[in-house]
Amino acid sequence: MSKGVKWSIALLMCFTIFRAQTVLFLPKVEMFGGPAADAWFAPWLSDAIFGFLVPVMVFLFLKRRGTKLWGALVIYNALGAFDYANGLAAQWIAPMPVEMATATTVYLGISVFMVFQLIALTLLFRDDVVEHFRGKAEVTK
Repeated sequence: MSKGVKWSIALLMCFTIFRAQTVLFLPKVEMFGGPAADAWFAPWLSDAIFGFLVPVMVFLFLKRRGTKLWGALVIYNALGAFDYANGLAAQWIAPMPVEMATATTVYLGISVFMVFQLIALTLLFRDDVVEHFRGKAEVTK
């Protein structure tokens, strides 16, 4: 795996760390007396979890190898992208209150970060990346 691809994946994953801030939004759902619809609870909770996992996943990506780790990275990025899609659905069904963010900001922000996650996921399927995680002993051609 080239250094360019390696650092591209790492940076794309790092960009998604901003989702950790959604832990601060949890008290703003209706069930806790806030202005946001309860439909935002699951997307914000999963965003916070994925956000707090970013440093761990990036560290493992940069420092470790193995097919199990590669699988975990694929699952992490696929579920992360799905979680962003869930956020888009929440915005469509129960728009975030304008005092928190405009619809354009929500749709644009979620979409950009979902694309980052999808690009990282796509790069993980490059042959050189897969071979990197498989290790030289397992590579057969």
